[in-house]
Amino acid sequence: MKTLKHVLLTVLVLLPSLSFSAPAGFFLTSTKEITEDMVKFHYMSSDGTFELKCAHVFDKPDAHDWDVWCGKGTKWLRQFRVHFLVRQYQGRDSQKSAFEVLYWVIDRDQKTPKFSSTSSWIQFNNPSKLEIMRFSQGVENDYAYLTVELKP
Repeated sequence: MKTLKHVLLTVLVLLPSLSFSAPAGFFLTSTKEITEDMVKFHYMSSDGTFELKCAHVFDKPDAHDWDVWCGKGTKWLRQFRVHFLVRQYQGRDSQKSAFEVLYWVIDRDQKTPKFSSTSSWIQFNNPSKLEIMRFSQGVENDYAYLTVELKP
């Protein structure tokens, strides 16, 4: 049991720093500074018949970790731990740019916490001003989705 705890602790410490390797011709320019008012979380059943309002707090900004509660004040309260990180890359060709997005969710309502994750690389051929990013992650065995929306 001690070994398992050490392995889990190591994974939790190293996990936030993992990322894709940038494709050839790209270099990291910045990690997007995200504030609480720039994001919105939304919980919805897979068939769209059930929705919950979500509240969030940026619990560990250095680790890019959020606590998210959906259905607060109702009998359907759902609790999640979210790792959300956006990194911006520039191409050696000044016209190209890219974003790396890590969106990982831990469902805290399960006896054994369930993990789900998405890592995305979005590449542009010309300069583009980001207006909005929206990503959904399946939770509760894909019976529902936790969506994060970023408006920089």
